Amino acid sequence: MKNLMAHEAWRLVWILAIGIIAGLISSHFWAAIAIVLLAYCVWLLHHLFQLNRWIEKGLKRSEAPTSSGVLENIISNIYRLKTSKKRSKKRLARLLRQFRASAEALPEATVILTTLGEIQWLNEAAENLLGLQTPRDIGQRIDNLIRNPEFREFLFAKDRTEELRLASPVDSAVKVSYRLINYGKDRLLLTVRDVSVRERLDRMRSEFVSNASHELRTPLTVIRGYLEVMSEDKTCSDEVCEKMGIILEQASYMENIIDEMLTLSRLESSELGAAEGEIFSVSKILQKLVADAVQSGKAAAGQITINADEKLCMLGIESEIISVCSNLLYNALQHNPELSPVELQWFRSGSSAPCLLVSDDGVGIEQRHLSRLTERFYRVDSSRTRESGGTGLGLAIVKYIVQRHGGRIDISSTPAVGSTFTCCFSKTRAVKCDDEKNQQA
Repeated sequence: MKNLMAHEAWRLVWILAIGIIAGLISSHFWAAIAIVLLAYCVWLLHHLFQLNRWIEKGLKRSEAPTSSGVLENIISNIYRLKTSKKRSKKRLARLLRQFRASAEALPEATVILTTLGEIQWLNEAAENLLGLQTPRDIGQRIDNLIRNPEFREFLFAKDRTEELRLASPVDSAVKVSYRLINYGKDRLLLTVRDVSVRERLDRMRSEFVSNASHELRTPLTVIRGYLEVMSEDKTCSDEVCEKMGIILEQASYMENIIDEMLTLSRLESSELGAAEGEIFSVSKILQKLVADAVQSGKAAAGQITINADEKLCMLGIESEIISVCSNLLYNALQHNPELSPVELQWFRSGSSAPCLLVSDDGVGIEQRHLSRLTERFYRVDSSRTRESGGTGLGLAIVKYIVQRHGGRIDISSTPAVGSTFTCCFSKTRAVKCDDEKNQQA
């Protein structure tokens, strides 16, 4: 840059020197200087017009104007920028082709929208599943093509976390699931998938579990009835009475499994609205559960400590939350050494979500088991679980209840140190209970 400035400065000095010499020779000093400067300006304009014409013609290297100094540097920089832009354009075009090819290959219908709902791009799956067409529908508002009040409300909702299930615009027998994601700047990504088969399988599974459970319950009730009558017979030998007691115990165990399978089936097949439920005090639930545990001898006095926000109530299904609290509490008591301390917490997290925490100082769980604890019938130690009367479904029930209330369960544990189960629900479930109105927080 300094060399260019020096070059142009020297050029101007030489031009002025020529003008001064010409003025001295001709006795018209200022006129000579003016003429020389005018000639210099004409020379600059000529090269600028050449530069402009070169730019208009497409910046071909072979047609680049010849110049020197600053103008030569400008021409070189312009061509360099053009080359760089061309390479970038090719790279972006290649990436765009790859993106479109990948998006076209997706089994899910994919549509790129503006925030106003205008269609910018869609793949072949969207054409088949939603009845859209390219290029006819490009630029059209999708809510004018999919005319459904629920879809329009979903499209412009502030909350992008919920999915919407509706009949397909193409075939009413096909059920589709809509999901909307913020994409780039002022763009929305709409994904749609066919959930008909999944819903049908879920319904069949739920019906099978329900029917099988009901069919099993009847003979089990009969067996229990006969066993209870026979166990009252004082003439049976000790061996026979002992075996009947074992059979009765296993029948009760099977009944518990059936009850919990039915509970899981009900939880899976039903949805809970964001504002659905009743307002209740979780603190009082915890206090009652602890009192019952001490009274029944399952916990010692002072073994369980409660740290609960009594002003924090919850909007939801009280019986389900009682099941969550009970399962986690008795799980901590059953799977830890006798008199091992257990702590219950009910609080509002930093994100304002209502949270239930159950921690113990017991035997702990190895890391490899943690991700599977909420699976059906998964047991870390099946022998201990069977002895304690557990079915292997308790934590699965807890997970589904927490999810129904818009939350999630996190499990942390260290062997020989203890375990912590944290259930945080949707912050919309937090309710103030410090007044008679029970206003939502």
